[in-house]
Amino acid sequence: MAEIVLITGASSGIGEATAYAFARAQSDLFLSARRSDRLGQVADRCRQLGAAKVALRSHDLSVAGEGALLVQECLSELGGVDVLICNAGYGIIGAVQDISPVEMARIWQVNFQSCYESIHAALPHLLQQRKGHIVLVSSIIGKKAFPFSATYCATKFAQVGLGQGLWGELKPYRIGVSVICPGYTDTEFQSSARHHRGVRRLRRAYKGQSSEAVAAAIVDAVRRKKREVHLTLPGKLLLLIDRISPSLATRIAVKVAIHERK
Repeated sequence: MAEIVLITGASSGIGEATAYAFARAQSDLFLSARRSDRLGQVADRCRQLGAAKVALRSHDLSVAGEGALLVQECLSELGGVDVLICNAGYGIIGAVQDISPVEMARIWQVNFQSCYESIHAALPHLLQQRKGHIVLVSSIIGKKAFPFSATYCATKFAQVGLGQGLWGELKPYRIGVSVICPGYTDTEFQSSARHHRGVRRLRRAYKGQSSEAVAAAIVDAVRRKKREVHLTLPGKLLLLIDRISPSLATRIAVKVAIHERK
């Protein structure tokens, strides 16, 4: 019987590449994203790659409760869930003083709260079957914060904390939990992030890893039950420096974060 994999944010980038990776493994897929047209194209490609069953639903995760609803729909349509991949999210680039509490509440809902909703809704099923895996797609800057990305970093730090604590709770039930921390990834994420006035994007010295590389790391983490995965050499080096000298790592983060105040 094929495993059932639920992926949020599956219409592009890491989510799309992950859907293709599990389709090649002939998993049954439940794909969720806001853009139904793009999601339909991804679903068609998944079927071509070998996925026998592909269900898709358009969900706006900025709306409270949608994270739980998509899990219930997956259980109803495909009869279960074995792997839950919480990948949906977006970024805000700007100083904290320029980002309103309303904006912060929205990014918190999309990046973290909807993720919590999905996990909470899936847990009764996973605990009953005493197997499964939960993946939280966080970020290297969910381990070391950058200036002018503090709001985004806060949501990603929260994902890391949730994943680390949840791992210990679920280990006795043979349910795996993986936190994936990509470094700079060449996706639509950078162009779609909300930029506030006077702040440009982080300096980019190299193209970055591909979505396919992150997807491969996600599949490997599920198969080998890895707890936390850090990706890209610069990302790994930053975390190593942070362990040795947090002040030096902070200076590096400040230097990398270019900003122009108007």
